[in-house]
Amino acid sequence: MLLSMSIANFKSVKSKQTISFEAVKDNRLDKNKVICVNDRMNVIKTSAVIGPNGAGKSSFVRALEVLKRIVTSPEDVANPLSSSLSGTVFAYGIDKATPAEISIDVLLAKGKDDDLENNPTVIARYTLVANREKIFEESLYYVVNGSKKIMFERKAEGEGYKYRFGKLYRGEKKRAAKNLSETKSFLQASALTGGLTSGELYSWFVNTLNILPMGVGTQAEQFVAAMLEKHPGWGDMLVNYLWALDITDIRRVGTKTKEDGSKIVVFTHVYVNDKKVDGYSQSFLMESLSLRRIVAIGVAFFESFVKEKVLLIDDFGQLLHPDLLCHLVEIFEDCNKQSQMLVVDCNPSLLRENLLRKDAVWFAQKDAESSTVFYSLSDFKGRSKASYSARYMQGAFGALPVTSDFYFLHDGTPVEDEAFVKEEE
Repeated sequence: MLLSMSIANFKSVKSKQTISFEAVKDNRLDKNKVICVNDRMNVIKTSAVIGPNGAGKSSFVRALEVLKRIVTSPEDVANPLSSSLSGTVFAYGIDKATPAEISIDVLLAKGKDDDLENNPTVIARYTLVANREKIFEESLYYVVNGSKKIMFERKAEGEGYKYRFGKLYRGEKKRAAKNLSETKSFLQASALTGGLTSGELYSWFVNTLNILPMGVGTQAEQFVAAMLEKHPGWGDMLVNYLWALDITDIRRVGTKTKEDGSKIVVFTHVYVNDKKVDGYSQSFLMESLSLRRIVAIGVAFFESFVKEKVLLIDDFGQLLHPDLLCHLVEIFEDCNKQSQMLVVDCNPSLLRENLLRKDAVWFAQKDAESSTVFYSLSDFKGRSKASYSARYMQGAFGALPVTSDFYFLHDGTPVEDEAFVKEEE
């Protein structure tokens, strides 16, 4: 489970910003919307970052995406930093070589309340400081029952690195560090050489963190096809899922093999023609953009229902009706017992009453320096009869677009309003 994340000097974020996914201790908030870790910790099932277009809402998603790409890069890629961090350092900084900083807290072991000594709560705290050419700092700490313990630390020093290892670190040290490129992470290198300590977090990046493809094209189709090939029964489940969203003309979803061996997704539609049931088949890329989006989200949901996942969805409401968007959150909340979801959107319908907990909502907006800042809905105290959605639209929480008049200039010359000119004369 992802407990928190901090970023600095990344995309539109300048000073350090942190989002927490741990539930606050408030008995007035819905306990069904959290995952109970132990007596001292609950994790929010669904969290949302809301704000206007261009406010930098997606920075946290992109940062996790960058971290995963660097840590899990193929061994034949000489510099995973170059492609991963290209264009992501702080856009408003003077020195583009200043490194970005990304830090995450991941729950590795829940612990047992009645036996914490033998079954402790273990949190991995991983930090990476890098630009497109070099890793300047990398560290992994374990927080064991609240006590912070170093696993490894790597800091640039002169032309090389200075390493520190904790007593609890298990795995190769010299072999993993020897001749390690300044563009490669030690976490990956030590995990791939059999390091038990690094391997736990590395496995989380590979198997648990799931970032849904942004678009609705071939990448989304490949994701859906791969899941249907792995879980053939999910085709029928998708039909039921679509019915729950009032899409009732699809009777089958499956895959088809092309001549080149690749898989495509095919939908079978039915309709009534002269009191007879007729039908036709259509490929994924021929369907509406909204249907493709709904299906990709559905398959990602299914995977989260059967194994623990941290699901990230950027532009969650893209192409979707506000009521359908809210129902998708309800489906995830009702069916999910073990996974988390972080969504990013500018749609205020996510503030609908009883949809998300107060501590699950974060806002994003630009400050006076055009740098993105994040803050929680739970930071706002006091009572009001108005709904969160109504108060947000009234400006109570900020994070609203500031609009102004626009005037079109034709070839640089103002287009005069003839009626206005005559009135002036």
